[in-house]
Amino acid sequence: MTTSPDPRTIRLEAPDQSFRLTPEERASIRPGFDVDALERLLAAIEAPVRPFLLSRFQAPPPGEAPRIWVKMGDAALQPLLDEVWAPVYEMHPDMIDKEPKEYPGRELARQRRDARAQGPQ
Repeated sequence: MTTSPDPRTIRLEAPDQSFRLTPEERASIRPGFDVDALERLLAAIEAPVRPFLLSRFQAPPPGEAPRIWVKMGDAALQPLLDEVWAPVYEMHPDMIDKEPKEYPGRELARQRRDARAQGPQ
């Protein structure tokens, strides 16, 4: 059963199955983020908001600091954001246990790391 999104959320009732990032947009995503997960996240939100959220994962213009997005206001969207961020920790495994800030994806990266350490089951 699909529940309707909270009227205060940007989440769609069902993801937009036709939404795809262009090759140029994919190429503009900063290293470390999961582009496929970002595409799934963007497909799950209202179209007018997509460019803004996408911009938080793209390389900034020269001379500007990178912009980041760390929390979704809708609990149903947060796991998608975690998937976008998880590879950041996989690229920097020491951050999983030592990073003092609560960026998204850390727990997911920890679970993936632990599953790899246990090997095939």
